[in-house]
Amino acid sequence: MSTTLQAPVKACRSKSPVETQDAPARDGHFSFHEAAFDYEPYPIGLATSVLPADWYNELCDTWPDTDLFEYKPNLGHKFSLSIMNRPDVYHQFVRTHAAWKELYHEINSRTFVERVLNVLIENNIDTGLQHRRICDVNALSSPWKKLRKRVSRRRKTPPLNVRFEYSMLPADGGHIRPHTDAPAKYITLVLSMVREGEWQPEWGGGTEVHKVKDITRNYNHMNHYMEFDEVDTLKAFEFRPNQCVIFVRTFNSLHSVRPMTGPGTGALRKSLTINIESEYYW
Repeated sequence: MSTTLQAPVKACRSKSPVETQDAPARDGHFSFHEAAFDYEPYPIGLATSVLPADWYNELCDTWPDTDLFEYKPNLGHKFSLSIMNRPDVYHQFVRTHAAWKELYHEINSRTFVERVLNVLIENNIDTGLQHRRICDVNALSSPWKKLRKRVSRRRKTPPLNVRFEYSMLPADGGHIRPHTDAPAKYITLVLSMVREGEWQPEWGGGTEVHKVKDITRNYNHMNHYMEFDEVDTLKAFEFRPNQCVIFVRTFNSLHSVRPMTGPGTGALRKSLTINIESEYYW
């Protein structure tokens, strides 16, 4: 039975550089109605057919060029484009591509956050976040917006922030080491961004769920990265088009992408990582 949030999420809406361009978001494109969850060792689920096919294909076709990304060897063998590592490039790309600007608006909306929180509650996962305010102030916001952010830190409960990262892993050896995610994160969504037939299952690329071999290291609240031989794999979500892995960040929410075995022909595992997190993160 569907559960309705008891109260709407309050909004603290400060426009980012992208949102200063007048382009209202289409409402409700994300669909999580087919999400199915596991609960051990932490809540994690899979939703399929998340975006409408035509819009999803347009996003895949207009994926950012590889030279816009930053290499992140400390995380494994990964390339990233986000407001964390190349904010000017990130915002310029989103601002100049209509489909991605629409996606940005939707992800940075009350509706999106409420939809994610609802699907969790419907699956008996109550994060307690449904009454939190939402604020999207970031590093490129105007000085007065940054001042508002500093003032907001005086509140006992900080507002929520939503952001997404473009992520790419080379099919030949690309990987992300086992980790639990940063303490400021609450919910993570990993949306696959490859068209049908673009990725071969035998290459790997699935999101793996882990448990530590040494139980004394099970409490990993501060997100210490681990090696693959230090964990056991409990489950793997195969990397498929237009699907979304959703999980709640916990002290033991270990996950990874194991080194892949695809061809060295430039094939890439492309995905969006969407985070709902504490506004303090910025």
